[in-house]
Amino acid sequence: MEHYKQLYTTSDDLPSQWAGHTFEQCTFQKLSPTPTMLAGANFINCRFEQCMLIRCAVKQTQFNDVAFVGCAVQGVDFGTCNPFGFHADFQACQLDQSIFLNRRLVKAKFVECSIKSVLFIRCDMTGALFDRCDLELTKFDDNTLNQVDFSTSFNITLDPDVNRLKKAKFSLYSLPGLLDKHNLIVKS
Repeated sequence: MEHYKQLYTTSDDLPSQWAGHTFEQCTFQKLSPTPTMLAGANFINCRFEQCMLIRCAVKQTQFNDVAFVGCAVQGVDFGTCNPFGFHADFQACQLDQSIFLNRRLVKAKFVECSIKSVLFIRCDMTGALFDRCDLELTKFDDNTLNQVDFSTSFNITLDPDVNRLKKAKFSLYSLPGLLDKHNLIVKS
């Protein structure tokens, strides 16, 4: 079933299971779907605003040009969703304990997000923006981070030996997090 240019503010307007449904240019506001509701759905050019998507299963879910604004997207395994056309941006979201595995996050925007204890593994994040994000205990492993802008984010710890970082931007305050594995003490 196709849904086009709809505004959803209550779960009453939505099908109980979204698998096989395509939502295009739709906006979802203040929804708290069940943990399995999003699995198998297709979201194209959609917006989620102030939604509670905690531990939602997104197996085979398509996120193509989707914006999450003010949402709790905690504990979500984006590595299980459909990789075709995957592109998502996050603003003022809590992404804590989520997983991005083998995702193409080229030019993705993470703005004013809590990204604590998140796993980014084997992702292409070329040109991505992490603007004023808290990256405490977040793990970056085997990623392409070329031209990523981390310059305003904080609590960054990543190993330059296991990530590609050509022309990535960091603030001087991030330097200790780049040298963490060497157990150095950096003073200002």
